[in-house]
Amino acid sequence: MWDVLLDAFLDTLKLSWVLLIFYILIEFVEQKIAVKMRDKLKSRYSVAVGAGFGIVPQCGFSVLASDLYSKSQITLGALLAVFIATSDEALPILFSSINQDGVWLKLLTLILSKFVLALIAGYATDFIIKLAKRKKKEAQDNTDKERIDENHVQFQTTASGQARVGDEMSRDKIDNNESQTLTARVSQNSHCEEEEHEHGEHSHVEDEEEAIDIHKGCCGHHIDDAKESNVKKYLLHPLLHTLKILAYILVVNVVMGILVYYIGEERIAAFMAKSGGLQPLLVTLVGLIPNCASSVIITQLFLADTISFGSCLGGLIVNAGLGIAYLFKANKNVKQNLAITAGLFVFALSVAIVFHYALAGLI
Repeated sequence: MWDVLLDAFLDTLKLSWVLLIFYILIEFVEQKIAVKMRDKLKSRYSVAVGAGFGIVPQCGFSVLASDLYSKSQITLGALLAVFIATSDEALPILFSSINQDGVWLKLLTLILSKFVLALIAGYATDFIIKLAKRKKKEAQDNTDKERIDENHVQFQTTASGQARVGDEMSRDKIDNNESQTLTARVSQNSHCEEEEHEHGEHSHVEDEEEAIDIHKGCCGHHIDDAKESNVKKYLLHPLLHTLKILAYILVVNVVMGILVYYIGEERIAAFMAKSGGLQPLLVTLVGLIPNCASSVIITQLFLADTISFGSCLGGLIVNAGLGIAYLFKANKNVKQNLAITAGLFVFALSVAIVFHYALAGLI
């Protein structure tokens, strides 16, 4: 048993320096592009920007996206693009294990798959929402026109047989008023369509000036905080984050070591193989846990070839860093948050099942 614990400790220790260097680099990247990401996410290319920034292994970006969405400043498609592309701790762990056979292929396939899926889901979501709103607006316009036609017919019936000029003037006046009313309504609908955000009405809308300027990283520190020293930003926070992730990895290694010691590696592999279609479901459910630990567990199981690439992909898609957890905190529309989470879960599970069988034995 002591050998199991020692091996788990040594395996974890081997990753420490790689993770520390990686998180220092990520801190530099995040400090430099956090504000730029906020601005770009509010542009017409928000979905592509969200998918691109989401690839950066830092769950602070998914938190930022949730904050912007809760303030009606980005579309639902952009939010989902960030969530789907985010891999949380998966990429740092894969990078730190790059010397293992086949890890490069796993890493590149994971990044490419999540980026493409983020683009597809994001653009499809925004397109469907725009189409639904357009149909709703057309239905409203048709209703207004029908009401004007009915009023016009009623007026003609009432005024039939009357030859007075005043009646004609009254009719012209009514038609003119109705036309002005319709024109005003259509103009108002067009203005609202431009101003209203694609993801619908929220319970509260913040001013543009209240957009997030300082947001929290995984360990609770504020990004873009000018008051913090460079030592604290670029050394202390990455060090603390590295220690936290190493603690998660150590726990996973110990548990896996104990299971292998008492059960046997062949039996564990056989059990996971026999689980079949249940494996993607189980791993995707684990991904719903709003914590770095869930992505660590999923990635470690994937590296050990205990779960398939499809299962790993599904779990990491629905994980979305701390984005979902922050969404429930920032956005007061609970039903909307539940719908977003459920939709993301269904999408992740569908992807997991497809890739689980399509790439079986290849990655």
